[in-house]
Amino acid sequence: MPIVIGALSVIGITTADIIAMGWIDSINLAAGSLGQRYYQPVYFFALGITLPVGALIAQALGARDDRQIRRALRQGLLIGVAIGILFAPLVIAGPKILVWLGQDPELSNMTTDYLIWSAVGLPFNFIFFVLRQYIVAHQHPLPQVIATLLGLAFNIIGNYALIHGIGPLPAMGLAGIALATTLTWLLVSIGLMIYIATTEPYRSSKPFQRLWVMDWQITRRITTLGFPIGLTIVAESGMFIAIGLLIGLFGTAGLAASAIANQIAAVAFMVPIALGHAGTIRVAHYAGRKDRQNLGRSAHSVMLVGILVTSVTMAVLLIWPEALVDIYLNPDDPLLDEVVALALPMVLIAALFQIPDGLQCIANSVLRGLNDTRIPALLAISSFWLFGVGGGALMGFTFEFGPVGVWAGLLIGLGASALALAWRMQRGLDRLKAGGRILSG
Repeated sequence: MPIVIGALSVIGITTADIIAMGWIDSINLAAGSLGQRYYQPVYFFALGITLPVGALIAQALGARDDRQIRRALRQGLLIGVAIGILFAPLVIAGPKILVWLGQDPELSNMTTDYLIWSAVGLPFNFIFFVLRQYIVAHQHPLPQVIATLLGLAFNIIGNYALIHGIGPLPAMGLAGIALATTLTWLLVSIGLMIYIATTEPYRSSKPFQRLWVMDWQITRRITTLGFPIGLTIVAESGMFIAIGLLIGLFGTAGLAASAIANQIAAVAFMVPIALGHAGTIRVAHYAGRKDRQNLGRSAHSVMLVGILVTSVTMAVLLIWPEALVDIYLNPDDPLLDEVVALALPMVLIAALFQIPDGLQCIANSVLRGLNDTRIPALLAISSFWLFGVGGGALMGFTFEFGPVGVWAGLLIGLGASALALAWRMQRGLDRLKAGGRILSG
């Protein structure tokens, strides 16, 4: 539950940004969501690359290997900062690339300052990823919950202050939202580093000692395991992004509607992704202890809880789609009726893919705890792009169902991924039960 609350707090920061964009107007919402979708592949790739840090620390805790715990944290932080610096120029170049991809030039140009400030915040965001995994791997997730809740509150206040300009602060509009988010990740990361450096059980292991020293063996292990995970997460987020870009070809209203439906789906997805994170940690702990029985029990338990929870989120989206859409829109917006007419069926489709989305996420997380990342990546990527993006393009353009038809491709892609990854997970558990090697890599 603390991991769920923490994940909802993290997505709450993005949600607060989307709401702030929508309350300016639909044009800023369309432009801001376009900017978000552009830099999200970098964001999710870094998340995937650093995710093995949590699994490696959990395996080391299970095996009582204090040295690997320190090494995994140190190299995870260095990798996160390096990725942030490396990809910042690509994010800054976003407006020109978006125009090249066929997006509206006016909307693309509106993202210029927004993407600059987002690029500045990338290293701090990736530092937060690693620190959060370090704490959660110790099975003490509450500190990162408190940190992200405080960050969410700061972000909401910062959005309002920097959009409109309060006191000495300038009125920055859309760019102010990105600056507020960058400052949020900076402050949250500093807070977690202070907490880890001064609090047990972390302080005694001197986690930040010789922080600048490279450990190429651990670096190679993190990147070898993390690269397929990063590709998988980019493939899934990329499916949503590609669907959004295809919808953008239908105009501003479709782009704004898909931004709303996408954010509602993203908030709901935080629950299974948090359950999956918990599953990774528990499975990795038992893998480190070589406890096959409890490893299998943990895997099946988190899958069962995932089905129950996503059934609830599906019901919520089916019962209250209008109320959820209204949160994101200004009642005086001139495009209000057009955006709502497209957003409502998109939210209903999002309700239908809750269970398959949760199952594919949790199955992949269980496999991650066993260091099984390469084959799951291939299964997920082919499902997302062949069935998801391909199916959406076919329904939206060939069968002329428009933006809603393109959005329906998500249901097809996530369903295919759920079937493939659940099969891979069960096959792996059967292999362990028969005495096979526990860790795949």
